[in-house]
Amino acid sequence: MRKILAYKVLSLLSIALLLFGSLYAQTDSQTETSNSKLQTFPPDIDSLKLDSFFTKKNINYRNSPNQELYFEVFRWYNTCYRYGGNSEKGIDCSHFVNMLYEKIYGKKLQSSSSSIYTQCEPLKAGIRHAEEGDLLFFKIRKKSISHIALYLQNGKFAHASTKVGVIISDMDEPYYKKHFYKAGKIGD
Repeated sequence: MRKILAYKVLSLLSIALLLFGSLYAQTDSQTETSNSKLQTFPPDIDSLKLDSFFTKKNINYRNSPNQELYFEVFRWYNTCYRYGGNSEKGIDCSHFVNMLYEKIYGKKLQSSSSSIYTQCEPLKAGIRHAEEGDLLFFKIRKKSISHIALYLQNGKFAHASTKVGVIISDMDEPYYKKHFYKAGKIGD
């Protein structure tokens, strides 16, 4: 009699555990699905490092409707400069901006900074009214457009510098103020 009773209790416990496990798995997968919608960080990016990085640069990427842009800038940061380069082994300014534009905005740009300028609608107010994703053009050599950058926010822009590689600079830096030409917007 005790064996039968023990068997029934164990059977009921097993059934209860199976039901509970099934309910837990459903709840867990629903939570995982809803968390994945809230989760905005790619798995290869440490959110604390990202926050610290952009906070030091006075950039609030979390308010951006295009956070992926900031993830990409962070990924490429410190990649060395290589004229004509378009890989993580080295990249130049026009390839860097082109790669960002294609990945983030789905638009393919021309291959040089001066030819990309011909694709733009110049901003009449210049840098004062630049918005995230606008392009910045610089005349550094021979009075012709020779450098391009992508505007982020607060006067900051991402670009591939010949001396340092992929960096974030500020329009208030004297060098960039001196060589800035125009800001432009790529149309739809």
